[in-house]
Amino acid sequence: MYFITDWAKRIDFDRMREMRLKTLREKMGKNGLDVLINLRPENIRYITGLHPNWFPYVQFRNLSIFTEKGNPLLFVDEGDFPHRKKFMDWIAPECIFPVPLLEIPEMLRSTLKVIREKLSERGVSEKRIGLDLLNMNILEGLREILPKAQFVDGDECVKEARMIKNEEEIKAMRVSSICVEMGFHSAIKAIQPGKRECEILGEASRTFTSLGMEIAQCQSIVASGEENLSPLARFATDKMIQNGELVFMDMGGCFNGIFAEATRTVVCGKPHPRQKEIYKIVYEALQKVFDHMKSGKTSEEAYHAQLKVYQRYDMEKFAHLTLLGHSIGLGGSEPPNFGDPTISGNVFEFKPGMVFSVEPTLIVPSVPGGGGVRIEDEILITETGNEILTKIPYDEALLS
Repeated sequence: MYFITDWAKRIDFDRMREMRLKTLREKMGKNGLDVLINLRPENIRYITGLHPNWFPYVQFRNLSIFTEKGNPLLFVDEGDFPHRKKFMDWIAPECIFPVPLLEIPEMLRSTLKVIREKLSERGVSEKRIGLDLLNMNILEGLREILPKAQFVDGDECVKEARMIKNEEEIKAMRVSSICVEMGFHSAIKAIQPGKRECEILGEASRTFTSLGMEIAQCQSIVASGEENLSPLARFATDKMIQNGELVFMDMGGCFNGIFAEATRTVVCGKPHPRQKEIYKIVYEALQKVFDHMKSGKTSEEAYHAQLKVYQRYDMEKFAHLTLLGHSIGLGGSEPPNFGDPTISGNVFEFKPGMVFSVEPTLIVPSVPGGGGVRIEDEILITETGNEILTKIPYDEALLS
């Protein structure tokens, strides 16, 4: 058990960073890349450990450069620069630079000058450079200052590196999962007739923040009753929860750079028999998927394990089949995703160190109190099988 109060003693962040950079250099060699220039916040964090200044929209305020040799170079929002330079002591001060908003051409010029200078110093200004996320001003600016470089996709390289979590990242994922568990305990405890969906979300959010989670995993969902469960409202409203209604909660957050999430569907009061029937089918599907999420098995096998359960109960038409699960880590939702392979075309083998959010879902209309059910857990693929990281109890009233 990794307690929130002493996580810093239990997670070796220096070792985590060293392992990440070692893995990334291996992936760069495999992909034939000499340089990585990254603007995705999760990729920058993977390479430099930067805690970003989050916005609910895309802004190019930070940038990292990683080469085959030498320390990472970090270009950080000028407003954050004094703090980051003083406290990010794992990066040499001469490798951290202030930048303005990078998408504004007039402001970009000074940063491009530094990039050209640093890549020239390392002898890679004419090499093969991988990029992950750009706008046209940044791309054209890089082409202008590095006319002999070859620019290619570098995003896949970093995704490959991030796909298998190292030992310290797995420790951090356990802590993040505990934070999510505590948030759900607060939310479930608060559910009673007359409470609003947004109040339930507020209880979870209060707990997440009190434990040090920095940002929500995505727009969290608290939806209740037939009107908000079929079709599913993918947010929280001011609707009051009533006796006999299902309450569907999909929530999570980021703790020290690592995201975790879960979904629980619970009943307020006494459940309707149809609600219990739907819940038990989703629960059975989840267990069958877990049985197939082991090293050497494939995402397609896990998907069909779920599908067979739905087909046996003639519930396939109510299922969300496109997405059964997605990886999670530095991003709230990362590749690889898996679901119906005839739609996604994505089939892969499970490997130790992968972590997935698995979310079987049935949305059944015309059920008194609502018939939308999702049960979602995070699962770590291990050498001998798997481990469920989110340990939030399932609703016994719906399972009985």
